[in-house]
Amino acid sequence: MPVEIFGIWDEGYVIDNYSVSSRYIGEDPFGFRQFDTTYTEIGKLLHAMKYNGHFDTSERIVDYCYDFLKQWLADKTIDAVIPVPPTKDRTAQPVYLIASGMASRFGFPYTEEVLEKTSAAESKNMDKQSKNLHGTVVKKLNAKRKCNILLIDDFFSTGETATECVRVLKEDELIDKVYYLAIAKTK
Repeated sequence: MPVEIFGIWDEGYVIDNYSVSSRYIGEDPFGFRQFDTTYTEIGKLLHAMKYNGHFDTSERIVDYCYDFLKQWLADKTIDAVIPVPPTKDRTAQPVYLIASGMASRFGFPYTEEVLEKTSAAESKNMDKQSKNLHGTVVKKLNAKRKCNILLIDDFFSTGETATECVRVLKEDELIDKVYYLAIAKTK
């Protein structure tokens, strides 16, 4: 069930939680912490895509979000769909697949060439006192005309990365509205 999230974006939603429960069960032989996690339906799809290489689940994620997006965006003009730039390099970027799938489904222009992450810093790994992602996202292209953006993210935890993306986008006087959608909220 989508939940509204508040930030510097004009409107934002997260589709659902990533997991229902997670219990620490010890370390594997290499010292990695192990958990017994129960995922939500969307969380299960996102986990399979992001961590198990099941990239074909991007279409099922778009299907899962479709009815909500159709209703939410019905009275909005979207001129471009832009993914939040990923922190880690992967052969196939899940957030790109999801964002391009949504853009295609709705007939919106899509580009992954506007924002770039310049740091491997992840908000989730920073302590609360020193958490600052200012300057870790740059805009590579300026808008050529007035436009509204749908910014797509796979995970929402603290909102720091999304905030930095929107801050950078809104520096462009031709970008009017930025709508933010995250697929799953982590705890």
